Amino acid sequence: MLQPYPQANAKLIDPISLQQISLLQEMATACRKLRSEMNLSPAQRVPLIASGDATILQGFAPYLQALGKLSGVSLLDELPNTDAPVAIVGNFKLMLEIEIDVDAECERLDKEIARLAGEITKAQGKLGNANFVLRAPPQVVEQERRRMDDFTVTLIQLQAQLDKLG
Repeated sequence: MLQPYPQANAKLIDPISLQQISLLQEMATACRKLRSEMNLSPAQRVPLIASGDATILQGFAPYLQALGKLSGVSLLDELPNTDAPVAIVGNFKLMLEIEIDVDAECERLDKEIARLAGEITKAQGKLGNANFVLRAPPQVVEQERRRMDDFTVTLIQLQAQLDKLG
């Protein structure tokens, strides 16, 4: 209790390892996002197809399989041309190997696009109201702007996915 707090030794920090962990985190997040976009149950394990630097992917495969709740990771030079969504992380492309019902997926995307368009309209209405902008605390106005930007980015991604399907 009386000892000084331990100090980190900057000489022991490995920047290459930090970059690799960061890349692995981005890939795991991309796998989870793909699962989320496809409304897959967390209990359902699906295979992943990946392309990019094979040595890095082989090293990451067991971790991606565990973190992304995948049944396996296949490495290919080029991804197959299917309707499944693709996530791009740096120089790597990731795709879940699943069969999708194109009509059901188009319907789901249409509903989500309509919902996001409504949210964007609502946010634009608030931000277009001079009383709201003047009277609301600045952090609330900024939060509303961020929400609108996030909704817009998601809407663009969903629209691209819908265009790819149909």
